[in-house]
Amino acid sequence: MINSRWLFCAALFSLSGFAGVSMEEKQERVQELMELTRNLPVASFDGYRRELDYERRGLSLENRAKAETNLLAQQVRQRVLEAYEAALKNHDNTSAAKQEVRDAIEADLELAAPELREEIRQLALDALDKIEQGAFYSSEVELDEVQVVMMKKVAVRSDYLNHENLSDQTLPIANKAKDSEKKEFRNKEELTESLISDRESSRFVSTASQTVKTAEIVTAQGDLSLQVKMEFLGAEIEAGPSITFKRSLATDAIIMAEDLNPVILRDGNFDYVKRDSMNRIIKKNGKPVKRYISFTCDVDLNFETDYAGSGGFKYMGVGAGVSASKSFSNTVTITSRRIALPEIVSGKSVTVKFISELCQHDFVRAKVTSQLTVLQSLNVMMRNVVSGLRFSHARTKCAEDSHCANWYNNEVISLQKKKKCCPLCGARLRKI
Repeated sequence: MINSRWLFCAALFSLSGFAGVSMEEKQERVQELMELTRNLPVASFDGYRRELDYERRGLSLENRAKAETNLLAQQVRQRVLEAYEAALKNHDNTSAAKQEVRDAIEADLELAAPELREEIRQLALDALDKIEQGAFYSSEVELDEVQVVMMKKVAVRSDYLNHENLSDQTLPIANKAKDSEKKEFRNKEELTESLISDRESSRFVSTASQTVKTAEIVTAQGDLSLQVKMEFLGAEIEAGPSITFKRSLATDAIIMAEDLNPVILRDGNFDYVKRDSMNRIIKKNGKPVKRYISFTCDVDLNFETDYAGSGGFKYMGVGAGVSASKSFSNTVTITSRRIALPEIVSGKSVTVKFISELCQHDFVRAKVTSQLTVLQSLNVMMRNVVSGLRFSHARTKCAEDSHCANWYNNEVISLQKKKKCCPLCGARLRKI
């Protein structure tokens, strides 16, 4: 049976984001994933559709894992039955037909995830041995290793659907004033609006200067786990290796100040006045001369793969013949408008902590259009960047990876006798 410790941990992991994601939001997330199917044709997104149904039905993680296990078992048994019936048409006796299917099972399982391979092999061979009985087709199965794998998958998928994104906030009323040098703001909303506005930024420092980058705050944005589809006896099943796409959000504030005297004081406040080489305050007409200090908010959305197994990733459009890589990583960044560092916001002095938290929370949630927040804009850019990503298995090669699934189905499986041509170039394809 499934390990109780893993069941408990998986439940905690999955329920960590259950605080309040609506079913409509979950549906939108699944729809967005389905739009990626053309970009990752060998990866299966159907599990997220099923996960949405499990969410509606309120199934426990264990029941979801059992359902996924039996669904895979049903797919395997169905393929064995159909392969056997096809083989019978080419052989005079059942023994020869069974041997052809048996050989095909062993060959095709080379593409299966290692943790699934042995139990799938045993299930398929057992189904083949009992093919004449027919009773195997609808019975439930006990596949402990497969169910452990499925438990992990449903937990990750459930967490993805229930992960709470940063909530939207209403767009502050536009400030029409030329406020890039403004020293005091009524509240954080007014300051945030200044950061995201399309008005002209503040000037750059023209003398010797220093730049300070506040501590980077990294927030996980929910992992996306996908199963690579494998061809098993002429059809696709969800039993290939798993790929995890990790997303994280990194925010920080970039502060630039005139002269080389420390701009940040020991208590976290800013030193707004100019000083000479002896650290004496420079005055003009008896008043301290203000130094120029500006800042911007930077937000990075990082996207990378975590994968181990045969094959790898290619990024189409970066040059012909780019070899497959075991990992893929990319980052998209949004930088705010540059404005003078304010001294007062909401009647309080501005500190490094205040600026850092402003970038982490308020700037990321701010709306750049009526439909998109900064974070949502980053997600759109990342989705467009990843549109050229392809997964390539060593056993599935063609002119473009997007055609490999159909090609492999028609060419490599031993039960398919009719020769096909590449859909792009028309050349006859051969087995590898």
